[in-house]
Amino acid sequence: MYKYHDVPTAGHPGREKPYVLLTRDFYWNHQYKWVRKYLRACEVCQRVKPAAFSQASLQSLPTLSECWQSISMDFVFGLPPDSKWRTGVVVFVDRFSKMVHLAAVPAEVTAVQTARRFVDMVFKHHGMPLDIVSDRDPCFPARFWQEVFTLLGTQ
Repeated sequence: MYKYHDVPTAGHPGREKPYVLLTRDFYWNHQYKWVRKYLRACEVCQRVKPAAFSQASLQSLPTLSECWQSISMDFVFGLPPDSKWRTGVVVFVDRFSKMVHLAAVPAEVTAVQTARRFVDMVFKHHGMPLDIVSDRDPCFPARFWQEVFTLLGTQ
């Protein structure tokens, strides 16, 4: 199996290609099951290949009719540092117009810092969106909303 799957020139293909190549030279009972078991145990494939199932259930998003009704919010990290050693960016995208607001953030950005960027870059220019779509990042829960409402002077 090493020759058909693990060598660098083979490239760790899926199940069918190594099976077809192997059956040209060898045959034994339950060969397909054995190949499947071998490939499931391949450490490289387990680390690199995407999972065959969704990590979280997907939800359909509403159809939009106006700008800034709904935004997507996410982070990008691992960037070269700026003059203040910030290596991340918080990204706010209007889902209707695709307009983007970006703000540099530190690698260890807090919910409070994110809330301040949200108020300064989104709320002050476009008002409060009806919904914010995120990937359920740990930075977004209650502390984010507490700070947003504190900054807006509401309870």
